[in-house]
Amino acid sequence: MRGLFLIPWFFLLLGLLPLVFGSPRGPLLPGLALVLAASLLAGASSLYSRFPLGARVRLSLVLALSLLVLYLALEGALGLLGTSPSPYLAGLPALAALGLGLGFFYGTGSEAPLLAAQGVGTQEDLRRLSGALEGLALRRPLYLLYLQVPVSPEVFQGELRRGDLAFRLGGAYLLILQGGKPEEAAQLLKRLKARFPVEAYAVERWRGGSLESVLSRLRAETLLQG
Repeated sequence: MRGLFLIPWFFLLLGLLPLVFGSPRGPLLPGLALVLAASLLAGASSLYSRFPLGARVRLSLVLALSLLVLYLALEGALGLLGTSPSPYLAGLPALAALGLGLGFFYGTGSEAPLLAAQGVGTQEDLRRLSGALEGLALRRPLYLLYLQVPVSPEVFQGELRRGDLAFRLGGAYLLILQGGKPEEAAQLLKRLKARFPVEAYAVERWRGGSLESVLSRLRAETLLQG
């Protein structure tokens, strides 16, 4: 999709098309402000075509923003002409919202990029990623392993696989397997138990909801084991 960045500019020109068939007769300031906003949004939208995301995600985002560009440009052009905008124009923002929803749907599904952290993260690192993780959990299988194990983060990091996220939470570790399978989570747990003196552990497939609630369940399960 090399020409994806041109779509917002096409919609901008399409929205300004009424100016070709008439001369400005209305107040200049509101119309010019809307045209300027549409131009800025077209520039921002074209940048989304270069985002390192899946093709369908980028297409959904660019089309959604381009519809907003069309809406603003038409409103501005009709305002400059002194013409009342059609009530049907109100459907463009609704279509743009649908496009943004599709972008979220694709961006948290099979085209979602793997989240990354530098080594074993801290509780603050986990808090920063919580929003993205909660979005992924709605659409992709995330398996959480909560382990109480007396080893240093440097030693624990050597057991991580590509795509695994690990966080040190007090005296425990939280592992998040992105897009894993039940047998993969079981094999990883078995290897960790053979490698380290695991004092207590809990495993859960995260199916959505807040991160704090699922962490509370995992902590409660390990406390029961203790």
